[in-house]
Amino acid sequence: MRAFIITYVLTILTQTNCLCQDKLEQEYYNMSGERLEFFSDSTFKHTWHFDLASSWTNGKWSISNDTIYLNTVFIMDTLSVGDSNNLIFKDSLVLSGDQQSDRIGNGEYIISILSGGGQNRRQPPNELFLKNGKLYRILDNGELDKTKSQAILTKRKYKTYYKPIKK
Repeated sequence: MRAFIITYVLTILTQTNCLCQDKLEQEYYNMSGERLEFFSDSTFKHTWHFDLASSWTNGKWSISNDTIYLNTVFIMDTLSVGDSNNLIFKDSLVLSGDQQSDRIGNGEYIISILSGGGQNRRQPPNELFLKNGKLYRILDNGELDKTKSQAILTKRKYKTYYKPIKK
């Protein structure tokens, strides 16, 4: 009897986790210009756009009960630093400006720094809570972020949670 109860409880928990995971695999947005897209292979993409500035971040997600954990996975380039004779003094790892890891030089690196967009310029949240189909940030004190942020040019206030994009 004890084995049956344990099996039953584990089955319920697994099905609940799968149901929550199925709900999660879609794209969400908030009014601050952020988008979060969750994929079935447990990866995610976070993007942010505002005027001429932008950011993108890739990573892996996991779920436990109704809490989603996001772990950023950086794409790195190898920056080769050398002199005018192309003798390499040292290599350094830097954040890639695109989705592919490459070996780059000083010129390409400077252009990526000066551009208005790039990898992880606006960081995604570390933890989110799924409630009523919306994703809420979890603050450092463990509470849900239910604050409102004010728009830049108007006095209108927006809720900070992520809503699913209806397709």
